[in-house]
Amino acid sequence: MNNGEISASNKQTTMNNANPIWLASYPRSGNTLLRTILWHCFGFRSGSYYPNDLLGNKKLEEYGPDNQIRFPKNSIPFIKTHEYDKDNNPAIYVIRDGRAASVSLWKLFNYRFSLEEIIIGQRHQFGTWTNHIESWDPWNRPKTLLLKYEDLINSLSGELDSISDFLNTPVLKHNIPDRSIIAGVSGRMVKNKSDWQSELSGELLELFLALNGDMLRKTGYLD
Repeated sequence: MNNGEISASNKQTTMNNANPIWLASYPRSGNTLLRTILWHCFGFRSGSYYPNDLLGNKKLEEYGPDNQIRFPKNSIPFIKTHEYDKDNNPAIYVIRDGRAASVSLWKLFNYRFSLEEIIIGQRHQFGTWTNHIESWDPWNRPKTLLLKYEDLINSLSGELDSISDFLNTPVLKHNIPDRSIIAGVSGRMVKNKSDWQSELSGELLELFLALNGDMLRKTGYLD
């Protein structure tokens, strides 16, 4: 099997069609983790909307994600995106605490933008954390599965059942490689666990809450 192809001969799913299933999220919200889960637990490779998405990291591609999109006939074309919703194709939307995602995005950009610019959606195309979630509206969007990054990390077994039900395909394996192993080969793409509190506080935290407080409460990240 060529790297990036999906062997679909033994998989039956209601999602089989020529249209993609979007793997959508605000940046730094667990999209690469989801793609790793799809590969190790279901046997599904995935591609990306973005060229050179993994910065040419061949070792990281071995964990499931693949920049090159070669989907054989009758396979499921899973495609990562951080863009706003623009069609009616099925989607799995991953959400993460926006404070952690924003700090992580700031670091991924190698501090080229200020953290304030990340928070208010300036100098990058992804907008605010709240605006991105509202665009996809995963609670009401048809054919959409909403997952939380924190649940994928802390209670993978239950999330595998949700993915299995959504795709109508069995779970083949119930675990993935340890995060520290993936982080060790990923360069800047996958980081070991860190806390956003050390970077986001004071006026910047007040700004984030002013823009995103309602969505933090709706998604269960804030009382």
